[in-house]
Amino acid sequence: MNIRRFILALMLVYSFASLDAKPQLRKKIVDEGGSGPYKAEAREEKTFADAVVYKPMDLKAAAADSKLPVLVFANGGCNDTSLPHERMLTEVASRGYIVIALGSMQFDINDRPLKKSPNEQMAAAMDWIIAQNSLKKSEYYGCVATDKISVAGQSCGGAQALFNSTDPRVKTTVMVNSGMGDFEMSGASAELLDQLHAPILYMEGGVSDVAYANGVKDYAKINNVFAAFANHLTAGHVGDFGDIYGGSFAQMLTAWLDWQLKGDKEQAKVFTESKLDKYPGWTTKAKDPNTGWSNVPFYTMEVHVDNYKGNNIFGRLYIPNDGAAKKPLAIMAHGFNSSYHEVEAYAETLAQEGVASYIFDFAGGAVTSRSEGNSIDMSVFTEADDIAAIVDAAKQWHFIDTDRMTLMGCSQGGLVAAIASSQMPDAFKSVVLVYPAFSIAEHAVTLHPKEAITSETGVPVMGLPLSHVYYDKLIGYDVFKEMPKYKGEVMIVYGDKDPIAAGDYIQRAEKAYGGCEINVVPDGAHGFPESHTHVLANKHIVDFIIRTLK
Repeated sequence: MNIRRFILALMLVYSFASLDAKPQLRKKIVDEGGSGPYKAEAREEKTFADAVVYKPMDLKAAAADSKLPVLVFANGGCNDTSLPHERMLTEVASRGYIVIALGSMQFDINDRPLKKSPNEQMAAAMDWIIAQNSLKKSEYYGCVATDKISVAGQSCGGAQALFNSTDPRVKTTVMVNSGMGDFEMSGASAELLDQLHAPILYMEGGVSDVAYANGVKDYAKINNVFAAFANHLTAGHVGDFGDIYGGSFAQMLTAWLDWQLKGDKEQAKVFTESKLDKYPGWTTKAKDPNTGWSNVPFYTMEVHVDNYKGNNIFGRLYIPNDGAAKKPLAIMAHGFNSSYHEVEAYAETLAQEGVASYIFDFAGGAVTSRSEGNSIDMSVFTEADDIAAIVDAAKQWHFIDTDRMTLMGCSQGGLVAAIASSQMPDAFKSVVLVYPAFSIAEHAVTLHPKEAITSETGVPVMGLPLSHVYYDKLIGYDVFKEMPKYKGEVMIVYGDKDPIAAGDYIQRAEKAYGGCEINVVPDGAHGFPESHTHVLANKHIVDFIIRTLK
């Protein structure tokens, strides 16, 4: 055989071998298969293109006791990739579920162009898994609880889930960082809420979540099926499902599915009783319009107070729905050029634990303040007067036990809280100083514009116009000399990466108070902008306030 014939023969052999070779389906294991009892994998299926199935590796073992419920998941942006959600979906699968996520497998977000997944693919996923359960040669044969199918989606994917929620096969719907409100998206709108036939859960990421307000509107509109609202107070629009094992979003999602699809009554308490000892940073509520039952852990109301100058202070009161005739109260002060939103998450958590809270905007305390007053008339001492006016008002609230009040302040509000508690040492059982800016008096001279110190009309300082009023009493003021006047319990919480609450200020405060509880949050920056640091700080704060007031 000459060389040309030999090469041709090799090419023919290779060609026929290639025709016979089966394409290798791609798969991967995320977070070592999840933390559940069944190690899970993510893989493609040749009989259902453009999807990733997250499932227990050993389906037969996982389905030995009972068949596996199904979750069909649509992704954020309505995109055809579940890569951003794979840790959460793997975790759910490891707890004994089959998860079908729209979009083909990705190992890197840039390994192919993204496109939008059609709404109809969710129904096609239901068709496929039901067919696989009946197909004897299928790995899924006899393993699927075809009567226990749920749909869920994140952000725009939530709209796709809602679009498919009217499918009679759907036993529950989950909206993750999603809500329709007054909008229409991916063929869905709030009009579909009237067509729901099965329970629905909203999982939001707090007021910083762009979908939060829409979720609130949707929840209020639902009047025909059981609905629950779970809110992670600081996670934002991307939740924490990118954390290992899908973070707390995966745990909350699994709790709901375990109740709705597996009948787990203990998991039901997370929603029906707000049993959240395993869910720090979350609040939950639920309602059944058909029976009139509801779980409302707390109420909120807008409450205004007039300060001593006659300015109207805007505030919100959080009132626990616990049946107690008299409730302890936490008054919470925000920082420089901030608002009541800065302390909102702390108030919600406390209210769920039986402590009322009053959060408010200081008069002239911010450009966006909803209270009356001009910032050129504001100082840390006028803000301390605002707190005194709130204390006077609280004594008239019949449901508040004014013998059990705490004062909390953040950043500049922490300095103000230290001043106010020294002026009213008998008003508060405890004081909480959160990333307190004790350095303000010293920095006012060294860092602020000199023209602001004598200005009558105001000079912008960090976005807020200030005048001489801010500085007249502040320059030369030593808050550490005033602190010993307060004899109650004190806690200081700050992060180890906070340059404002750093240096020797904390140690000087500890000495001035004659000792106080100090909690340093690892990786915590000023304001605790990262959700995990805020959750830890929140726990310290709530535990301390409950301990000192209850």
